Amino acid sequence: MRRLTAGLVLLLAFATPAAADRPARDTAIVQRAIEDYIRPATGRFARETGALHRAVAGFCKTPDTASRAALDDAFRTAVEGWSGVQFLRFGPLVDDHRMERIAFWPDPKGIGQRQLRRALADRDASVTDPEQLAGKSVALQGLTAIEYLLYGDGGDAPDDFRCAYAVAASKTLAGVAAAVADDWAAADGIARRLVRPDADDPLYRTPAEALAELHRALATGLQVVQDQKLKPVLGDDMAGAKPFVAPFRRSGLTIEVLAADAFALMAFVDLGGFTRGLPEDYGWLANSIAFEFENAVKAAESVTLPIDEAVYDEAARGRLDYLSVVLGNLRTMIRQDLAAALGLKVGFNALDGD
Repeated sequence: MRRLTAGLVLLLAFATPAAADRPARDTAIVQRAIEDYIRPATGRFARETGALHRAVAGFCKTPDTASRAALDDAFRTAVEGWSGVQFLRFGPLVDDHRMERIAFWPDPKGIGQRQLRRALADRDASVTDPEQLAGKSVALQGLTAIEYLLYGDGGDAPDDFRCAYAVAASKTLAGVAAAVADDWAAADGIARRLVRPDADDPLYRTPAEALAELHRALATGLQVVQDQKLKPVLGDDMAGAKPFVAPFRRSGLTIEVLAADAFALMAFVDLGGFTRGLPEDYGWLANSIAFEFENAVKAAESVTLPIDEAVYDEAARGRLDYLSVVLGNLRTMIRQDLAAALGLKVGFNALDGD
């Protein structure tokens, strides 16, 4: 798994900010999070999806061992890059259903698989046109569609139609990722609204409200990993395991995704400086959050079996169970302790009501 930075250490800073200093502190966190994490991560993901498009096109033009290896590498890199931005479930990522267009998951009713099978069976030429595909169901687009086309049955040696569809899907994906990155990079866009909140802004009237948005994204990211990506897959026991609902199972990247998710959230906390300068009563929190994030990453990376086998292997399953416990600890510390330390009110998140 890639490393966004080397030797991440969450720093415990010095003085407790007075109430009058909190707006400046909140703005500093927001600005660091945007400049040091969000903009680089979204820009990198845009480049990675562009590289994926070129790799898909290269493989479909010349389907040999070398082009397949290049495709596998580009797909893995793009999927890990998605882990780095998918928890930012507000603003640019949710506009125009971009999040679902990038990856239509979870899909508990199997809508995506049915629609993909139908498009392949009908040889629907419209899915091979990027412009037409962009206006179709989100289930027919993005990383999840590309995975089905190139890693599902028939994906090793795709026919001309399947390849044309995959090329179109990868081009559409790159366009969506670029739009997200452009919105975050814009001088007068979402970044400006967060760093310079205004009383007339319907969402971000104060620095505290801007910081609360980022804190909510962090908490939601942890919830997604534990409640959507891990618990349903593990089930209550081996008999209840459901590896077939795991994200990116066909491409064998589920474990890599879990590790990348945990690492991305750890980097977001570190680079944003969420735990710097906390009140004295919460002086323990920075090291505790750092320790648990490191445990989460190590637990995920210690699983060497694919998810289809890991959930039925006692040792691997034990590591995944431990990962779930650690994620739960982090959720409590982030949602309750960190919110209190920052003086934030915990409200609804992007998953409430789902």
